[in-house]
Amino acid sequence: MNKENLKENIKICIVNLQRLAIISYWNKISSNFVFIVSDFNESERSNFFEQRKVRNKVNKSKITLSLDSAIEILDREYQDLYDVNLYIFKADKKETIIEIQYYRKSNLEPDYLKMVKDNEPMYHSKISKPYYTKESNKFDVNWESGGIRYFGNYFLAQIKHRIHTFRLNI
Repeated sequence: MNKENLKENIKICIVNLQRLAIISYWNKISSNFVFIVSDFNESERSNFFEQRKVRNKVNKSKITLSLDSAIEILDREYQDLYDVNLYIFKADKKETIIEIQYYRKSNLEPDYLKMVKDNEPMYHSKISKPYYTKESNKFDVNWESGGIRYFGNYFLAQIKHRIHTFRLNI
């Protein structure tokens, strides 16, 4: 693989992301895709919950791009790309916003960088799953954006956790 295959690899990840969405989400998502591009470090935090909040806040302020515009941004960073991850940031019936998040080789530890500096970037399609969902249950694609359904599920999960913890302590 090389720089010329960047767009093809991203398209493959989009198809894989669609498959993950069908398996995991109860919502139907639009095939009208727009994109936002993120450097992993712009929202990096030590705590996952804090990182998710910062990432959502930053992403909400970004302007959506076409696939070709997103590829141009990645193309400029190509030599420093280590890992490229695609996530569904937000979806509705009209459009689906896909976040293309990349991790730079220059952010790696020096010893590890020596081993991977000549490697091509890795490509992944990922979904983030709310902690309150059981393995077999489908969930809302927009759970990370908050909303009434998210807060209701969060509240129920907290109650269940406290009941379970209380029973264990008796």
